[in-house]
Amino acid sequence: MCGPRAALTISLLVLVTLKALIILPVESCPPSEWASLMSFKAALNEPNFGVFHSWRGTNCCYDCYGVSCDPTTNRIAEITLRGLTVGDNHRRYKHSKTTGISGNIPGCITTLDFLQIIDLSGNVISGKIPYDIGRLTQLTVLNLADNHISGRIPTTLVNLFNLMQLDLHNNAIGGPIPGNIGRLKKLNRALLSHNRINGRIPRSISNIYGLADLDLSLNQLSGPIPFSLGQMSVMDSLNLKYNKLTGRIPSTLLASRMSHLDLSRNALRGPIPDVFSETSYFINLDLSRNNLNGLIPNSMAIALYIGHVDFSHNHLFGKIPIASSLSHLQPASFAYNRHLCGKPLQPCTQGHIHKHE
Repeated sequence: MCGPRAALTISLLVLVTLKALIILPVESCPPSEWASLMSFKAALNEPNFGVFHSWRGTNCCYDCYGVSCDPTTNRIAEITLRGLTVGDNHRRYKHSKTTGISGNIPGCITTLDFLQIIDLSGNVISGKIPYDIGRLTQLTVLNLADNHISGRIPTTLVNLFNLMQLDLHNNAIGGPIPGNIGRLKKLNRALLSHNRINGRIPRSISNIYGLADLDLSLNQLSGPIPFSLGQMSVMDSLNLKYNKLTGRIPSTLLASRMSHLDLSRNALRGPIPDVFSETSYFINLDLSRNNLNGLIPNSMAIALYIGHVDFSHNHLFGKIPIASSLSHLQPASFAYNRHLCGKPLQPCTQGHIHKHE
């Protein structure tokens, strides 16, 4: 039978054990990942709100702001350091372009093999995307938007077979889109607008079955629009405005199931394809500021829905089709086409009708 001293000792041991269980942190990530995280921290700078102050100790799975680990593997699965930062008191501050995280993305980030999400958007990060980014084959989200990143899109990026969202918009990225980008079979959103990307739109993009949102606007892309882009059954929004695209508008685009199509401010020529149908449903259709000619397609009159339309600043002529689905359109939708007539523009005269016969 235990004496009073033994009973006291056992009670103290139980108390110490319970206390240890209460304060024991989650299991740590491997030392190699902690070392990579420290190298990542050393390459970046954020002097205002103390984003990296919580990155202390040796456990990247415990209380490191913006870092999350997979609870099963205890490996780093997410690094999210968006433009909304936090100070030591965990209050949120609105990001300012002069106070975000700066520096270059170090190559050591590509050694974190279990990363699924990288979100560094809305900062002032510069330099290039690490060439070996393609090593992160479990990555599903890569968001580097709204930074000062330059260089080219690494060719290894097409090895990110699980990537679902790619957002690089509003940077200074140049060079072409990798020709075999179609290998990203799981991609559903690709936002590359407002960069310096040049070359042609790769035909392989149409091999990405689930791609629903593609934004390549405000770049320096040239050449024709691939016919196959209009044959993508899931594509809902395609934005190619402010490029140097030439050739004709593929009829597949206007016969597709897209609801948002913007081809404005390019050098497209020829007529608008007369392929609208009873299932056409365009919330936004912008073909303005090109070199289009010919008549407004009569098939627009049978479209299920036509919302915002802009055909202005082209060389279109003839009578605008009369239909209830087009009755809401304003003169601005057709402005600066010298020989267009009919509502909502001026009435047609014999001169309008016969001028281009």
